[in-house]
Amino acid sequence: MSSLLMSPPRGTAALSQADAVRAARTGAGSEGVGVPTLLVASGRGGSGTTLVAALLAVSAAGEGKRVLLIDADDFVGPLAMTLGVTPRASWADLRGGRVTAQDVGTPVSATLTLVAGGAPRVGADHAATPMTATERRACMRRVSALADQMDLVVFDCGARLDTVLGAVTPHADERLVAVSAGSDPVALAATYALCKAVVQRHSALPVDVLVNRHEGSEATRCYDAIDAGARQFLGLTLRLAGAIPADSTLDAALRAGMPFPDAAAGSPAAIAAHDVVMRVLAARTPSRSGA
Repeated sequence: MSSLLMSPPRGTAALSQADAVRAARTGAGSEGVGVPTLLVASGRGGSGTTLVAALLAVSAAGEGKRVLLIDADDFVGPLAMTLGVTPRASWADLRGGRVTAQDVGTPVSATLTLVAGGAPRVGADHAATPMTATERRACMRRVSALADQMDLVVFDCGARLDTVLGAVTPHADERLVAVSAGSDPVALAATYALCKAVVQRHSALPVDVLVNRHEGSEATRCYDAIDAGARQFLGLTLRLAGAIPADSTLDAALRAGMPFPDAAAGSPAAIAAHDVVMRVLAARTPSRSGA
């Protein structure tokens, strides 16, 4: 497996606004400007993006990094339940100016802050019209103000392409982490389709594949199949972020009601996630805290 997250794949799409900002930074010799941001997404539901995003965020926060974890799902918002917190507001409350960006941050620990997803919680009209793509992007821009004092931002984008695209901003040092959780043809094709769709819109966005619920040679085979498709049909070389094994001990602890940070501590899945996120941070410039 690759030991580092490498340079972005090269696409042929025209530069988006976010791409243009990244290109200008690179040309000015300021690579690494912005907060390292991981957009954790999958090509189909059930791939485990919520668990992966939580593991990455908790692992980095456990190292003393200031982490902002954002649940980009505006329907259910499972991360608050996963982490055992009760947010006062979700980022959906930013629509219409119900709350400020500072109101949607929920402390989970001294170094981890959650921005909850799900339906509006403050004076919400549950019969309100669904959020449009433009409104979602505007809310995400407002949430980005919370990232200024952070060392890492992790988005759980789930399996919705519009959620991924709404989370992309020109203000962060971003990577798409495409989660694949199966070696069957449908799972592999879904991950490939996600990479293709995102790169077609944001050609300068780095894309990495993270294999969930597999390890060793099986994880390598999953990555190789997706990368082969990207090479052949898109002219792209994807990078392997790492692999997180299936972890029955973590699953059992969570089912028993143990708080997520305690359940994850020392588990095989958490150890693998720690390796992934530490490589991400090691490849970036020193944090504002000097850590």
